[in-house]
Amino acid sequence: MRIIKILIPVLGCLFCLSACATETNKNPKGRTEKIKKELCAAADCYQTIYASAGKGKGMNPVLEKGEIHKIVQRLGTCGYSAACMENDCDMQNGRTVEKDLLKAGKGGKTSAVFFCVTRSGGIHRYELKPKGNKAEFTDAYLDWNKQGNPAVSYVKKEEASSWRLTKKGWLIWETKHTENEEMDTHSMIRIRPLKKEYRRFCRKYIEPVGYRGNNLFLIDWNEKKPGKLYVNDLYEYLYRIETGRHFDGDNGTKGIPSEEFELLLQKYLPFSKRQIRVRADRSEDGTRYLWEPLRCGNLIPQSMPVPEVIGAEHKRDGRIVLTVDAVLKQKGTDCLFRHKVTLKKFGDGRVRYIGNQIRTADKERVLDYQKRNR
Repeated sequence: MRIIKILIPVLGCLFCLSACATETNKNPKGRTEKIKKELCAAADCYQTIYASAGKGKGMNPVLEKGEIHKIVQRLGTCGYSAACMENDCDMQNGRTVEKDLLKAGKGGKTSAVFFCVTRSGGIHRYELKPKGNKAEFTDAYLDWNKQGNPAVSYVKKEEASSWRLTKKGWLIWETKHTENEEMDTHSMIRIRPLKKEYRRFCRKYIEPVGYRGNNLFLIDWNEKKPGKLYVNDLYEYLYRIETGRHFDGDNGTKGIPSEEFELLLQKYLPFSKRQIRVRADRSEDGTRYLWEPLRCGNLIPQSMPVPEVIGAEHKRDGRIVLTVDAVLKQKGTDCLFRHKVTLKKFGDGRVRYIGNQIRTADKERVLDYQKRNR
C-alpha cells in the first residue's frame, strides 16, 4: 500500500512530463504550418504580377527591378511589411516593424515580421524576436516552381548573436559572429524610407560608378587639385552613364581612340583636353588611351560596399553636394566611410562630377585601389 502511494505521484509527474513533451513537440509543427500558410497567402497576393513578369532567358528566373518593386508595393497594399533584398526601394509598412523593434529594445515581449522579395520573385518571411542583445530568428522561404505555383522551400529557426536598429533606420543582425568576411552571416534591411530624390541621385550618378575598379569616390579631389585621380579606369563607367550600355573595349588590346576618350571625359569631368592628356596613360604614338578590363590580376580582392545617398545640398550656382555612405554588409555597417560628391548641373540637364571629399575620420577605412595599367 505504501509503495502504491509513492508510485501514484511519481507516475502522475511522469504523465505530466510526457504530456508537456508531447505539447512541446507539437507546437513547432503547428507554428511551422502557420508560417507556411502565411507565406502562401502573401504569394497569392502578388501571383498575377509574377505570372506576367519577364523572367530572363536563363534557366533560373530573374525579374527586372521594376517588377520586383511592383511586388513589394502589392505586398504593402495587402498589409504586409515588405522590402526587396537589394534594398533599392522603400520598405512598405516599415513603421510597424520599427515600432516593434523599438518596443523590443526597451524590454517588450514582441517580435518583428517582414517579407523580402528576391530577384527570382520568391519571398523570405523573416521574424526577429529580440532577447536583449541577442534574438531568436526565423527565416522561411517560398519560391515558384516550373508550373508557376508557389512552394515553400524551408522554415528554419536559429539564434542571432546580435541585432541592432541604427540611427539611419537599418536593421542589422548576425546569426554567428565571425571575423572572416568570406564566412559572414550579417543581414541588413533598411526599415526607414529614403527620399526619392536621394535614390534618384544614387541610381543615376553614384551607383553606375561605385567603388570597384576606379577611384573617383575613394580619394579627395577637385578641379584645382585632381590629386591621384586616375581617369583611364573611369572611361567604362562614364560610357555606361552616357550610352546605357556596357563598354566592351575589345578586351583592352586596342585601347580607346583619343578623340572618343577625350570627348567623353570632358563631358563628365572638369578637365580640359590638355589636362586629360597630362593625367592619362596613352600609347606611344598618342593616338589611343590605354585601358584594361577588370580581371584577377588588377583587382584587389576585398568586400565591396554599396553606395547610399543620404543627403543633397543644392547650391545657387548649380552645384549639388551629395552626402554618400558606403554600406558594407560583410562588416555589418551602414557606414564604412562617408564622402561628399559634388556635381555641377547645367541648363541643358547635363551633370558633371567636379569633386569628392572623404570624411576625415573615415580616411583609414576607405577601400584599397590600384590602377589597372601598370
